[in-house]
Amino acid sequence: MSEESYRTPYTPTPGASMPPPETTPHEGRRDLWAFFWLTLANTAIIAVAGIVTWLYVH
Repeated sequence: MSEESYRTPYTPTPGASMPPPETTPHEGRRDLWAFFWLTLANTAIIAVAGIVTWLYVH
């Protein structure tokens, strides 16, 4: 089975933010890793801003 003909067997539920059925497993994993690194970057930004604010106040 080629990746171009791949369609997920799961139907999206109402209100769910699922990727389109044409998304391949490789693309899905790539998106998850991108989300992981973006989450780490956001956490680091918030932590640094909190530390800088704490140092400024004290």
